[in-house]
Amino acid sequence: MKKSKYRVGYGKPPKHSRFKPGQSGNPKGRPKGAPGFKAELEKELRQLITVTEGGRTRKLSKQLAMIKALCAKALKGDVRSVQLILGHCSDRNERAALQPNELDALDQAIIEAFRRRSGQEE
Repeated sequence: MKKSKYRVGYGKPPKHSRFKPGQSGNPKGRPKGAPGFKAELEKELRQLITVTEGGRTRKLSKQLAMIKALCAKALKGDVRSVQLILGHCSDRNERAALQPNELDALDQAIIEAFRRRSGQEE
């Protein structure tokens, strides 16, 4: 048997058990193009279901039906539902506050100076 100077150890697998050129990972793993969890969840939430609301039958997406059920539970006094809804509302309000709608006079002056220097007159 021929002895080689290659030492097998951590990060150095035996040459016979390495991936062959063009092969890597788990050959029986998730196929390419297979949807992930997020895509599958979004697809499921878009599906329509029939809901009876106020004596009328309507078709709603599962997502909208869940939102309506959450709001109904909150109105009945379920504390966790109220916290979830109010937490989501406060997150949206904070994000909206971070995006100012109008520029103050100093910001306008800086933008005008930049436009003059770069030759972008209006």
